[in-house]
Amino acid sequence: MRDKRNYIWLNGDFFRDDSPVIGLDNRAFAYGDGFFESIHAYGTEGKHLQLHLNRMIKSMEILGMTPPPFLTFNFLANEIQRTLNKNRIFNSARVRVTVFRNSGGLYAPNNNSVGISIQTQELDQNFYEYNSKGLVVDFYTDIRKPINLLSPIKSCNALLFVMAGQFMQQNNLDDCILINDQNRAVEATSSNLFALKGNNLITPPVSEGCVAGVMRSIVINIAPTLGLKVIDSHPLDPSTLLTMDELFLTNAVKGIQWIVGIKTRRYFGTVSKKLSKELNKLTFPNQFSDGFSG
Repeated sequence: MRDKRNYIWLNGDFFRDDSPVIGLDNRAFAYGDGFFESIHAYGTEGKHLQLHLNRMIKSMEILGMTPPPFLTFNFLANEIQRTLNKNRIFNSARVRVTVFRNSGGLYAPNNNSVGISIQTQELDQNFYEYNSKGLVVDFYTDIRKPINLLSPIKSCNALLFVMAGQFMQQNNLDDCILINDQNRAVEATSSNLFALKGNNLITPPVSEGCVAGVMRSIVINIAPTLGLKVIDSHPLDPSTLLTMDELFLTNAVKGIQWIVGIKTRRYFGTVSKKLSKELNKLTFPNQFSDGFSG
């Protein structure tokens, strides 16, 4: 029987995940002074790792944190691999890398150095599994997402997304679409939003307040290979979504997830399924070569 113990990586050392590893003065706990990165790993290899690292460095710059000199592609890849090996996870996994400003000070920090943790969780399915049963979603309008310098960051202060998640549970939804402070559609609870009309693939620009998603950027690059024209510079009104041919969500762990309905409106999933196939071929070339679908 597999050893069910799980370990987390914290600043280079391993600890049991049920042991107390941070104190109450940890700034991510006390002030939400940190951010996290969700990464899909397969075979102990973090996928699209350079894009994730680029976003981590950018987030630290925005927050005024000092990026540690050791935080390189090779370092991150090796430590993710070491953590997955430690936890005996060799197929698909969700990897969460959290970066937090080190303790000291109240709202104003005493220093801008950072600590880093890595957590891993085995996934039930390998690769980016396309959902054959589409998601049913609705708009979450109780709290608007503000548009500001912090909007693109996956912050440890995630109360908006927690409240949206509760709304989702209370209304038996698979997800919900967030609205920004200009009353425009921006993203879902943990994913970026895409809409298809004809050959036009539309996604809200980062300037609208959405997270600067790694999978968002990958799909934008893949789409033209299928003859799609990407429009990522115009706001997206919620009512416009009801006129679209297809809707889907993207994130770094699940890939592409098809939306079948908002309220009574129903959507196809033809193009999003094709995009998912191309995404898998790009990310897992050894498993998704021609003639093999995983």
